[in-house]
Amino acid sequence: MSDMARGFITSIERFKPHTFQAEQGEGLFMSHSHEHDELTLILGGEGYYSAHDQNIKVSEGDLILIPSGLHHGFVCTEPWTGLSVHFLYAKVPAYCQYLFLNAYQKPHRLWSARLDVDDRSWAEMSLSRLERGWHSEETSDNSYDLMRIAFETVLLLFHRNVVVAQDAELSSDKRIVQEVLKEIHRNYNTPITIHEIASRHYLSESMLRKKFSEAVGVSPKQYVINLRIEEAKRLLRQTGKAIEYISSEVGFTSSSRFYEQFVKSVGVTPLEWRKQHQDK
Repeated sequence: MSDMARGFITSIERFKPHTFQAEQGEGLFMSHSHEHDELTLILGGEGYYSAHDQNIKVSEGDLILIPSGLHHGFVCTEPWTGLSVHFLYAKVPAYCQYLFLNAYQKPHRLWSARLDVDDRSWAEMSLSRLERGWHSEETSDNSYDLMRIAFETVLLLFHRNVVVAQDAELSSDKRIVQEVLKEIHRNYNTPITIHEIASRHYLSESMLRKKFSEAVGVSPKQYVINLRIEEAKRLLRQTGKAIEYISSEVGFTSSSRFYEQFVKSVGVTPLEWRKQHQDK
């Protein structure tokens, strides 16, 4: 098991063909919740997942996202196989988090994505690569990056194919903020400017700041800085990359600017923070 992978993945499990017999009574329908988030790919068979007023039929090629704490159940109607990744959303790398923004605005529901043959093959290959990395004893930065890329690939496939119920009550302001958040998470490590984002949404910079701050609680600029700092902390804790390299990787144009913002946000230097948290 990779020590660095432990940062956001808690376990990876394959489940074998099985059905529940009627004589098992309540065992016919397995109901539970867990502290971690789960992304499951159905490789064969079919059945149902349910939560609250949802009842989703799933079969080969379906990806199911189950937020942490959600009490849900499942029943297998035809013997099924699958692969489940259990992870902690709060510790997922920043470039992956934006893929969950829509889902986690409504955390009390299941989300599913139906993949075609090509996407299913791609998802299975990526999950298998992730599984190999999880069980590997290698703990290099390269092994961590390969696992992150494999995980991100599956999330992109999920995001591209997710079945989303349209919310008629979602205001245009909220839609704009959602799109801005996605754009920030996609590009936080580039020379992104709030002026450029605002212009792409046909807004003045001041109007975007107002809408964003009212919805999120901080300005877009501060949100970008916070995101960069959180990703820097993740890399300091989970990898052995040089601090100057991390500074550039998360989007700071100079090491001095990174040190200044890090100390202002965290209260200690990046090196001091790494010494305190790398083995935790």
